[in-house]
Amino acid sequence: MRCLGLAVLCLLSVLALGRAEAHPHVFIDAGVTFRFDGEGKLGAVGLVWAFDDFSSMLMVEDMEMDQDGDGVLTDDEIARLTAMFSDWPEDFAGDLYLTHDGEPVALSGPLDIAVRYQQGRIIVTHERALLERIRPEDQRIEAQVYDPTYYTFYELAGTPGIRGRDDCRVAIEKADIAAAQRRYGDELAKLTNDEIMDQGKYPDVGGDFADDMRLECARPS
Repeated sequence: MRCLGLAVLCLLSVLALGRAEAHPHVFIDAGVTFRFDGEGKLGAVGLVWAFDDFSSMLMVEDMEMDQDGDGVLTDDEIARLTAMFSDWPEDFAGDLYLTHDGEPVALSGPLDIAVRYQQGRIIVTHERALLERIRPEDQRIEAQVYDPTYYTFYELAGTPGIRGRDDCRVAIEKADIAAAQRRYGDELAKLTNDEIMDQGKYPDVGGDFADDMRLECARPS
């Protein structure tokens, strides 16, 4: 069972997953910022994850935080959350997928992680650095934010930001959710109850539900 993408805790029973259609259990509003260096190359992607109220409540309760129920976490509790979100399993790709001319781009682990608890929601900010920086006007750069198993659903929050250049824009191609649901149902039907219930298998079609971000920058004159 997918545990917040970080193998931290399981939020809901696998019984809640219908076999007929995709049913994510965690909902995250995702902010994305493309960051350029002084040479105009793409050097990093900044991310904000704002967890839904219910998932946030379960995490806080599971970790026995906010015992007085005032909606404010102590510095120690924030530090514990920050440590938790900093400790990524080896097989977790961070739910950010960046390609350069169709080829995967290698990214660092999470950098500059910060966590806050605001109006009942856990909000995590971090940055992923490109291991090799890219000049975007040379080849096509695309990005998606998604959980491959669709246990977590990421909704792009607002227009992706751009820092370090003023001649770039982000074109967004919206996901075809109806088509993605059909494919998920078809792939889910191929799995047995044993594979789902005991082995925690899910169709790896989360990318079908994700909007595609294409970075477009002007070529030097």
